[in-house]
Amino acid sequence: MMLIWSKRAVPLMLMASLSVTALADVNPFAVNDGLIPDASAYQGPLFRFNYDYPSAVPEPVDMPWRQVLQGEPLSKAKAHDYVLTLKQFVEDPMRIFVTQPQVWNQHPQTGWYSMLWAGEAIPVTGWEGRDAIYGTYTGQIQAASVYAESGLTVDVRNHAAIYYNETAALALGRVWQDCDAATSVCEPSLASGEAQFPEGSVIIKAAAATATPEEWPVLEGAATWQIYRRPFNAQGTIPDQPPVVTDVRVAIFDIIVKDSVAAPETGWVFSTLVYDKDAEGEDAWDRMVPLGAMWGLDPDVNSALHPQQPLQQTYINPDAPAYATVTLGYGGRLSGPFDIAVKHNVLVDGLPVESLRSSSCMSCHGTVAYLPGSDRMLTYFYPAKPPISSPLNMYTPGSTEWNAWFTNRWGDQPQTDEAGAIALDYSTFLEMVLMNFASQQQKLQADFDPETYDAFWEKRRQRIHAFRH
Repeated sequence: MMLIWSKRAVPLMLMASLSVTALADVNPFAVNDGLIPDASAYQGPLFRFNYDYPSAVPEPVDMPWRQVLQGEPLSKAKAHDYVLTLKQFVEDPMRIFVTQPQVWNQHPQTGWYSMLWAGEAIPVTGWEGRDAIYGTYTGQIQAASVYAESGLTVDVRNHAAIYYNETAALALGRVWQDCDAATSVCEPSLASGEAQFPEGSVIIKAAAATATPEEWPVLEGAATWQIYRRPFNAQGTIPDQPPVVTDVRVAIFDIIVKDSVAAPETGWVFSTLVYDKDAEGEDAWDRMVPLGAMWGLDPDVNSALHPQQPLQQTYINPDAPAYATVTLGYGGRLSGPFDIAVKHNVLVDGLPVESLRSSSCMSCHGTVAYLPGSDRMLTYFYPAKPPISSPLNMYTPGSTEWNAWFTNRWGDQPQTDEAGAIALDYSTFLEMVLMNFASQQQKLQADFDPETYDAFWEKRRQRIHAFRH
């Protein structure tokens, strides 16, 4: 297993020919954002990075959650047991990951992998890199008012960590097959379906909140991580403030699985666990309970026109803690507490709307695609009219344009009709890092002065800012 401790694994080298991608400013193999806490602030082990992707996995792929299905597609009646089986499948390593961060850093579990092109901060794209202590990424910001009923008294931000199991890492290995740590050359391979994940792929995303239990009582007893990040305000990261070691509490644990038996119309099941301080259990992992699951977007349910029509491809646990249901998406479709499916202060038909359920897990992830050689986000995360601005100018809920975000597609079918676009199989993370790659490729291959280059990427930064708030 390839584990790298330092920010830069090897010296960066600028290749003489631009027929290959060589990057003078960013190391795609970087472990973190380069900000390392002083020993006076943190003395524990740092995050270690596994990119030694497998070229094969044992056959048949172990998928015990399919026993719940009994050969049939997932249904609302079986969804709760399906999610619990997924939790049990990842339990041994992920209990350690959630509840014993220093043990995880000292003895990383084999069989779980991270993403290239994600370590260093790349300001031009709005990417802030991985933190050095626990390998987390800065996430969305929610105002205290969103969770006022559950007692939140401060604005809150999530910091998330993402891992891929061995089966999912097969796809990462194909995408990054031409990467060379010795030269820092790392150009993606995408033309032959490399970004399509195999059956049995499991991706986990755990998110921790910056609020303390005193500031948000729902976090009482939650697992605590430490991260090294700059402070934030309602507008985002405060760039002129130094990073500090910060305690964050684990509130969300997503398990995403490629399973075409369960989800024959999309190929994926998105499930979310949330922390419930009142749940039974010996530790914080035991108290992570199902919020729900979704395996399709219910395109036959126009929730704007028929709000009482029940969804058939989303299950929400009726016993989930109340705070976690405040931010469910359009028509009650699954969305976790930090996913910003509810947009505030937007425009609809030219009129201001204070709060609008605008997205869901799969409608956001289903937008992702990449156009080789392009810097553009081809489809925005939300059903908003271009150009993306503040406030967002949303399509009319329930309209044909709006419904394009709530259509079931297989992961090799992009939502955009742009010629040459490559669908990325519901992986927003892959789209993010491909934009990091594109920003550096463009810097070397295009004749841009610094001011023009920055202006070129400003539109993307605006879109990312709108996504995180």
